[in-house]
Amino acid sequence: MRKTIIVLSFCFTIALPLIAKETLFKVTTDQNTTVEQLVRLNLKVVAWFEQFCLVQADEDELIRLNRLGASFQKLDLPEGKELFYVWTAPGFDRQRLAQFGTPLTEDKNGVLLATTESNLLYLNRLPVQLRRISLAPAKPSLNLPIPPRVMVSESLLLELVSRVSADSVLASIQRLQDFYTRYSTTDSCRSAVNWMREKLIAYGCDSTALETFFPDYAPNCIGVKKGKVNPNQIYIICGHIDNTSDYAPERCPGSDDNASGTTAVLEAARVFQDIEFAYSVYFIGFSGEEQGLYGSEYYAQQAHLRGESIVAVLNFDMISYGRENRDSFNVIGRNISPDCAWLVDSFIANAQTYTTLKTRRRLVNPGQQENSDHASFWHEGYVAFCGIERDFTPMYHTIGDTIGPLYFRYCGTNNWFLATEAIKAAVVTVAKLAGASIQTGIAEKPGAISRLAVSPSVGKPPFHLVSPFSAEVEVFDALGKKVKSVNAACFWDGKDQKGAQVKPGVYLLRWKDAPSASATKLIITP
Repeated sequence: MRKTIIVLSFCFTIALPLIAKETLFKVTTDQNTTVEQLVRLNLKVVAWFEQFCLVQADEDELIRLNRLGASFQKLDLPEGKELFYVWTAPGFDRQRLAQFGTPLTEDKNGVLLATTESNLLYLNRLPVQLRRISLAPAKPSLNLPIPPRVMVSESLLLELVSRVSADSVLASIQRLQDFYTRYSTTDSCRSAVNWMREKLIAYGCDSTALETFFPDYAPNCIGVKKGKVNPNQIYIICGHIDNTSDYAPERCPGSDDNASGTTAVLEAARVFQDIEFAYSVYFIGFSGEEQGLYGSEYYAQQAHLRGESIVAVLNFDMISYGRENRDSFNVIGRNISPDCAWLVDSFIANAQTYTTLKTRRRLVNPGQQENSDHASFWHEGYVAFCGIERDFTPMYHTIGDTIGPLYFRYCGTNNWFLATEAIKAAVVTVAKLAGASIQTGIAEKPGAISRLAVSPSVGKPPFHLVSPFSAEVEVFDALGKKVKSVNAACFWDGKDQKGAQVKPGVYLLRWKDAPSASATKLIITP
C-alpha cells in the first residue's frame, strides 16, 4: 500500500507542471492579426468571436504571438468554473451577469463569463444566449468538394412541396408547446424527445436513436433514412427541441424557440416517409442548446472523431414569427472556415423557385452568429447554415413564447405560414442534395417469384440480367426516360442506346411478356 501511494503522488507531481504550461489568452483580431494567421502558426485557437479569439498557448507559442505583433492578454479561469460566451441584447444591463459568474472580458456582442453549471438555470431565465467554450481547439475546414448535382424529377419536387402543410406545421408546434416545459433537465423534455422519436419511427426512418451526452439532460433524438447509393455521405436537417423562459424550468412553452425549428425536422420527415435517398439523411432534435449548445457540440465532436462525411447541415431555430410585411427569413452561413456559400445559395435558389419565402443571404466571418446548433458543426469544420426569422419575437425566452393570432405582435408564434414556406425550401434542398426518389417495387402475391433479377442490384456495370424467359428488358432513368432496350439472360454494360455510359443513379428495369409484367430497381454507384 505504501508503494502505491508513493507512485500516485509521484505521477501527480510531474503532471501538474505540464498542465500549467498552457494558458488561456485573449488575442485581439483585426486587419493585422487574423484568425487565419494564428491557425497557420499552429496556435490552438479554441474559439472565435467578432473582435477577438481565445488561444491556448505555452511559452514557445507566446514567442510566436509576440513575433506576429498580436495584442493579447492572459485570462485567469477560476478553478472549478467553465467558460461561456453570453450574447446580450441591446440595452441589457451586463452587470447582472456578475451575480452568476466572473466576467473575464467582453466585446460589443457579449461577455465571456466563467461560471458553474448550477448557475445556468438563472442565466436561462434572462434574455441572453449561451455558448459553452470547451477549450478544445477548433478544427480546420474539411474542404470537402461541393457535391455534384443529383438528378431529381421535377414532378417529384413539386409533389414534395405540395405535401408540406400549414395545418400540419401548426399542429406540431402546438403539440410541442403542450408539453408545458421542455427545459433540458426535466422529465417533460424527455417525454418530448420520446414523442419525437415515435414520430420519426412512424414517418419511416430506417433507424432511430437517443444519444445521451450528460446523464441529467434529455438526450438528442436522431432519425436516419439510409442512403441507397452511398450511405456514408450524410445530410442533416436539425433544430433544438429544448427551450427556456423566465419561469424556467417549471413553465417553458417555447413555441417559436424552438418548437418551430423542431417542427421543420418532423415535417420534413413526414413529407419524405415514402422517399428513398441516394445519400443518407439524418433528422435530429438536439437537447441542451439553451445551456450552451451541449447536445450538438457532443454530436458534432463525436461525428468528427468517427470521421463521418457530413456534407451539409440545415439548422432551423425560431422560424414562426413575422409580422405582416416583416416576414423575411435570414439564411446564415460562414464565408470561410468552412465556406458555406454554396449551401446558403442552394437553399435561397430553391426558396425563390418553389416557395414564396423572402430570404436574406448572410455570410458572416468566424465568430459571428454562433449562438445556435450550426456553430457546433462549424467548430468541427462542417458546412452548415442557420435559418431564422428576421422579425425577432419580443417574447424571446419568456413564458409568452406561445402561439398567438396571425401577425399578432406579443406572442411567440404568429406566422406558421412563414415556417411552412421555410420548410418547403428545406424539403426541396434536401431532396436535391441527397438524391430523392420514389420507392419502387412491385407488390406481389404471396409465393410469387419475380421474373426478372439483376446482379448486382447496387454497384458498377456490367450487370447480369436473369430471367427464365428470353425477352426484351427496357431500362428507364429516375426521370422516367427510356435509356435502352436489352435482352434478358444477358449482360448490360451500363451504356445507353447511343453507346454512352450512363450516369450514376437509380434506374428501373422492366420486362414485358403479355399479359404479365415484372420490374426491378438498379442503383449505379459512382
